[in-house]
Amino acid sequence: MGKLTVSVTDFGAQPNIKTLQHDKFQSAIDYCFEKGGGEVTVPAGEYIIGDIRLRSNITFHLLENAVIMGSTDPNDYFNINNDKIEPFELYDVSKWVWKSASRNSPEERKNSLYSGKSVWNCGLIRILEAENVTVIGEKGSVIDGRNCYNPRGEEHYRGPHGFSVHRCRNLHFSGYTVQHTGNWAHCIIDSKNITVDNLTILGGHDGVHFRGCDNAKVRNCVIHTGDDTVAGFDNINLHVTDCDVSCACNVFRIGGRNVLIENCTTKEPGDYPFRGNLTDEAKANGANDCPGARKRAHSYFTYFVDQTRELRAKPGNIIIRNCTVSGADRLLRLNLSGVETWQKGVPPEDLTLENIKADDAGHWLNAYGNNGNDLFNLTLKNIDFTMRDGCEDRGFIMLGGYNNVRLENISLHNVKGKKLIRTWGDKDKIFVENLTCDGEKCGDCIEVADDEFDKSYV
Repeated sequence: MGKLTVSVTDFGAQPNIKTLQHDKFQSAIDYCFEKGGGEVTVPAGEYIIGDIRLRSNITFHLLENAVIMGSTDPNDYFNINNDKIEPFELYDVSKWVWKSASRNSPEERKNSLYSGKSVWNCGLIRILEAENVTVIGEKGSVIDGRNCYNPRGEEHYRGPHGFSVHRCRNLHFSGYTVQHTGNWAHCIIDSKNITVDNLTILGGHDGVHFRGCDNAKVRNCVIHTGDDTVAGFDNINLHVTDCDVSCACNVFRIGGRNVLIENCTTKEPGDYPFRGNLTDEAKANGANDCPGARKRAHSYFTYFVDQTRELRAKPGNIIIRNCTVSGADRLLRLNLSGVETWQKGVPPEDLTLENIKADDAGHWLNAYGNNGNDLFNLTLKNIDFTMRDGCEDRGFIMLGGYNNVRLENISLHNVKGKKLIRTWGDKDKIFVENLTCDGEKCGDCIEVADDEFDKSYV
């Protein structure tokens, strides 16, 4: 007997009408699930939905030119509350109102981020405590969040994620375009064995965000977002490869154990703005752009660690290699000085950037640990680095709180700062081999700071 296949139209869904269709979609998914699993197809046309829930052993298949449009009403994303097949007790969202990253209590933030049941975790497509779930799309298939605006959401405007995934395993996302989501395009938390390939992710916020995930792959994707492209922390075995990426925040904002980023290309500024820079009116209207909004990445690689969860493994073995970067303000940002909300905790044991060509940079690299007992090792090898015109009087890297730093085969261009390397640590633990600036070999290029660490350097 072949695999069960049904169409959402078999359950009453109609394309190209203005009526919400999520109940028809959910009926098709639930029918397949109760029969032991199968494939749910979405034919060509536009369908407007609130949230739907995918379940174990379901393949959700967007056929050619199938377009799912998210509702622009944030109240349409809580259909899961009425789930009779796999019900769960919801975290009380009635009292949750976003204040700020620091003003919401630690318990509020923990429940909001990791319960899978809060208003923050609402999403167009939800996958909770499921296994063997596939979402695939054919040519022209699109999931469009339409920048759903929620004044009660994060930063008083963020709406639902594109995908909200919690405590799942064996997931595959492939082939479709997802765009203009109210929050992250893919929020994937506490899950295992995840493959994301051949996707196009446009606008919105983070493209793919993993937290507490094991064995995740992102490959052959185009990710042009208004926030981070691939992000998250407390991940073990994360591989990002062969992607075309650009953003208006951090290209990669990642922490974890055994992280490999390779063969990726970045050109800034990107196509989409950081949505926090839009006017309130533009946010409320779901606009894709606004005059003056930032479109250039602050940083290519930013180390990420956060105290909202206990780490499962010591961060380290983070490698970024064989990548080209054009226009990002900063190539590397590791800043545990305490000034940043989203960099608080332990540094990675070791971090390596190798075979990187970076041009049109606007700032020095920085790598500053927490000055505690956890010291990091940093290796920069085979780096070709060009500073942007107008920024050439800056140095190359600022360092502190490290164990060892190794700089090997570094070729600098248009860098004319008084000292290329400034350290608030032990100069003898910085090893420099073959560092040139516009073809000239550099002599004593390390300055040991005699002042207290100035957070303006980060």
